Amino acid sequence: MPVGNLILPITDLRKQPIGGQVTVEVRRDRGANGAGGGDFDFTVEPDGASVILLNGIPTRGGSGSLHSIRITARNYLPCAFQQFITEGEQRSIQKAYLTRDAKRVAAIDAPSYGKLPDRLHDWLGEARMIALASEDEDLVGKSGEALYDALGDRRKAALLNIFAKATHKGSVGAIWKFFRRPLVIRRDRCFVEMEAGIEEQVSEDNRFVAAPAALHKPIPGYRISNSVKSDDRHANIQLTFQRNAADALAADVDIDEQIGFAHWGEVLRNHFTRQRTNPYAIHELLLAADLEEDTLDPGYDLVMKA
Repeated sequence: MPVGNLILPITDLRKQPIGGQVTVEVRRDRGANGAGGGDFDFTVEPDGASVILLNGIPTRGGSGSLHSIRITARNYLPCAFQQFITEGEQRSIQKAYLTRDAKRVAAIDAPSYGKLPDRLHDWLGEARMIALASEDEDLVGKSGEALYDALGDRRKAALLNIFAKATHKGSVGAIWKFFRRPLVIRRDRCFVEMEAGIEEQVSEDNRFVAAPAALHKPIPGYRISNSVKSDDRHANIQLTFQRNAADALAADVDIDEQIGFAHWGEVLRNHFTRQRTNPYAIHELLLAADLEEDTLDPGYDLVMKA
């Protein structure tokens, strides 16, 4: 039987090599397109390489056979796609980007307060933290470096995610300029005092669409006035605006787990649940949302479990 050799580019979302063992399952399509092909499993150690070579895959001559490729590695979510395997040597039709498993994150490696971008550094210095629930109480009265250090890994990750998205000009028009000061920072959202003008800007910007606000509770003394989200396929930011009797403006800001990775098959679709958003999953979605230009990097690293 003829065999094919597949050159497979494989990295994480930062385009860095995958550490440790990688398993690649090659399964022949059971329909007519898979005729003449066969199944094959590979276990490889990339050892710092970003390309692996899979040799000896059974196929058929001529047009080749359609195979399903499924890649698994410790600390990563599975990646799956389909590929025609032809006789001889060929390069994969797509790169395999592996997504870190948010449930396997042990910690984050984030910049110190002094190394934060000036806009975020100054914004934290203007904080007026309040408690809307018991989980917020440890941050009340803190600002600047004391606030940043008290956030812990998950809340710090959520903040850096939101900052990366809100300062992104291409997808949201760099709306961070309207973020006046933080009131609450949680692992899945922030409550923020807003500058006037942001509601008008996003309502006239076709990058935003109306969003349901039923699951968002306003700050005591405020009422919800409007809710919008960026019209992205991945990691869209939602702004649920609130006003008080003095017409002061605030917003509940969060990033949704919108899924748009059809070519990755099972990578993320079955990973998310209705539980509170995991900021480490959002970290990966932001990276994946702009793989070409790398303009949505949240600026911290995920440290995986051993």
